[in-house]
Amino acid sequence: MRLRSTTKRMFVLGLLTVLGTTGTTSVATADPTPTPTDVNATGLPRGGWEPVGPNSIGGLLAVTPGRLAMMQPSPPALWLSADRGASWNVSRGLPQDTRIQGFVADPVDANRMLAVGNKPTDRIGEWRGMLLRTTDGGQNWETLREWDPDGAFQLVTDRTGRVVVVQNLDSMSISTDGGEQWRDLPRTWPREGIAAPVGGLKLTMVGDDAYFTTVYPDYALWVIRGVSTEEPKAELVYRADGEVGQIASDGKRLVVTVGTELHGSTDSGRTWTVLRRDPTGQPLREPHFVGGRLYVATYNDIDVSADGGRTWTRKPVPAAGEGVSDMAELPAAAGKPATTLISSVYRGVYADGGKNGYQQLGVPGESIRDLVTTGNLLRESVVAAGVQEIYNSPLPRGKITATTRVWQSHPEDRLHEDARLSVSPSRPDVVWQVTRNGFALDVLRSGDGGRSWKIAGAALAGQPRTILAHPADPDRILVSAFTPSGYVLHRSMNAGKTWEKLPSDSGFIAFAGDPWNANRVWGGDSGGLSRSDDGGKTWTHVSDEPVSSIALSRWGGGRILVGGSGLLLSEDDGRSFRRVRDGDDQREISRILPHPFDPRVWLASSVSGNGVLRSTDFGRTWAPLPGAMPDSRVLSLAISADGRYLFAGTAQSGAFRLTLY
Repeated sequence: MRLRSTTKRMFVLGLLTVLGTTGTTSVATADPTPTPTDVNATGLPRGGWEPVGPNSIGGLLAVTPGRLAMMQPSPPALWLSADRGASWNVSRGLPQDTRIQGFVADPVDANRMLAVGNKPTDRIGEWRGMLLRTTDGGQNWETLREWDPDGAFQLVTDRTGRVVVVQNLDSMSISTDGGEQWRDLPRTWPREGIAAPVGGLKLTMVGDDAYFTTVYPDYALWVIRGVSTEEPKAELVYRADGEVGQIASDGKRLVVTVGTELHGSTDSGRTWTVLRRDPTGQPLREPHFVGGRLYVATYNDIDVSADGGRTWTRKPVPAAGEGVSDMAELPAAAGKPATTLISSVYRGVYADGGKNGYQQLGVPGESIRDLVTTGNLLRESVVAAGVQEIYNSPLPRGKITATTRVWQSHPEDRLHEDARLSVSPSRPDVVWQVTRNGFALDVLRSGDGGRSWKIAGAALAGQPRTILAHPADPDRILVSAFTPSGYVLHRSMNAGKTWEKLPSDSGFIAFAGDPWNANRVWGGDSGGLSRSDDGGKTWTHVSDEPVSSIALSRWGGGRILVGGSGLLLSEDDGRSFRRVRDGDDQREISRILPHPFDPRVWLASSVSGNGVLRSTDFGRTWAPLPGAMPDSRVLSLAISADGRYLFAGTAQSGAFRLTLY
C-alpha cells in the first residue's frame, strides 16, 4: 500500500505508534498522551531543561563546611553540591587540556581550592605541570606556578591550608604561604628513566613532615622532615620486601600498600606490622582513614577496620571491577547522620548506607555520545552511549528525583567504547549497538530497553563509525567501519544473523534510511553526501558539503535535512539542496530529528555550543530552542514516542529533558 497524502501517513503512523509497531528514538510513562491531532510543538516549552542523569562519574572528593566538592579529572570540571549530593552544579573554568592529579579544599575557606595537573607534551619523559587556585568556589582559576619539564603529580596541604607541598619528577616544591612563594628541595631519592609518581595517594602530611612513596627502581617510603623549616631534610623511612605503593595517615598512624598487603606503623615509620593480607591474593590499593575507620580495597572489595587494623570486615565495592578512586567523610548535619562517601571515576559517587547498601549520589558528568528511545507508549526506555559505557532508564516522565537520575549501567558486561546506537521506527522495541572490540567491532542487540545485550553474529572487521537500523525494514542493519585496508560497510539483511562486507570509498559517520523505501540509504562524512538505491552496495555522490547528520521526513514531501557546517534542506527528494543555516564547524550539527507528530517541527543539536535548534516551518528557518541549557555542547538528541519529551545528551553533563508541550 502506498500512502500518497500527508494526512493518510499521519493517521497510519499515529495508529502504529499507539499499537507499538512503530516509533522514534524514545522512552515511556503513564501520563495521558495527546493524539496526533492535538499536537502543537511550535510553542514555548513547559519549564526549562532538567538534568535527568545518568549520575555515573566520580573523581577526587573534598568536603568543606556546608559543601561537597568533586573534581572530575579529565577534561577537568569541578562539581559542587550544597545538599549532600542530591543535586550538583558544575564549573568548567579549568584549562580543558589538563589532567588533574591532585585536589584539595581549604579547611577554613570553602571558596579556596587547589589543584595540580599536567598538560600533554610531545616530549617523552617530560611533563608540563601546574598548580591552579580558585578563591571564588571554582568560577575562576589562576595558575600559581608551572613545572616544565618536571611536572606536578601529587598535592597535599597541612591542616591550616597554608603549607602546600607538590611532588615533581626530581624535586619536592614547598610553599608556606598558601602557594605564593616557593622553594624546591632537589631529589635525593632514587628515580630512573621515565618513571613518574603518577596515580593517587603517594604523598601525605603528618604534622610538619611530608611522607611520600618513590618509583622505579626503588619503591620505598621516604619523608621530608620539617617542610616548613629553613632546612627540610629528605630521608628513607621504609623499604619493604615488595613494592611500596600508596600511603595514608590519620596523623597518628601510617599505612602503606605493599602488593597484596597493608603495612602499618604507629611510631612515625620506625617499626612496621602487616595489618592486612588480601585473602584472594589481589593487590591492595586506596588506603584511607575516614570517620575513625581504616579502609583498603581491591577492585572488587573494600576491607574496613574500626580498631586500627587488628580486625577486618569485607564488603563489595559499589561497582564490581571498578575499585575505589577516593573516599571522604560527610559530617552529620541537620538531622542527617555522618556518611562515608566512596568515589569511582567511571561509576559515580556513592553514600555508604551500611546494611542498607550504597546510594548513588552523582555525578552527572558523562559525555552522552549517542541517545535513543525505545519501546512504545506503554513502556518506553531511554538508552545512552557514554565514553565507554551503555546506560538505560525507564523514560523519565513527571518529577525528576535523585532516584530517577540513577540509570542502569553494565560494569560486568564489557567496555562499550565508541558505541553508536540505532532504533528502527518499524521495530521500536529493539535497540542496535555497534561498539569497539579491540581491533574489531561487535554489533549487539537489545530487545528489553537496553537492560541486556546479545552479540549479533561474530566480530566484524574495523573500527566502528556509525550504525543504521533501516526505518523501512528493521531487519536491514548497516554498519560503517574503518579497517587497515580502508573503509568498509557491513550489511545484514536478516537482523544480524549473517553479514556481508561491502567496499566503500567513504567513511560514513551518518546514515539515514528512506522511511518508505528499504533500498534507499543516505550516507555522509567530511567528503560530502551520498545516496544508495540498492541498500548500500553502490553509491552516488550528491554533494561535497561536509556531513555529520542526516534526517528524512516521515510525512513525505521529499524533505531531507543535512547537518554539517550548518544545515542544508532539500524539498525534492535530494535532487537539490539549499543552505538554511550557516556554520563554521563541519561537524557542528550532531543530530537532526523530525517531530513524530508535528510535521512542521524539526530539531537539531549543536556540538559547538549553540544548544538545541528548532524549526517550526518544515526546516526552512531555524532558531535556538527556548530555554537555557547548563551545557550547550549537545552531542545527541532523542524524543519520546508521543513527541512530548525531548532529551539532549551533552559533552560532559549527562542528559537533559525538556517538555515541549
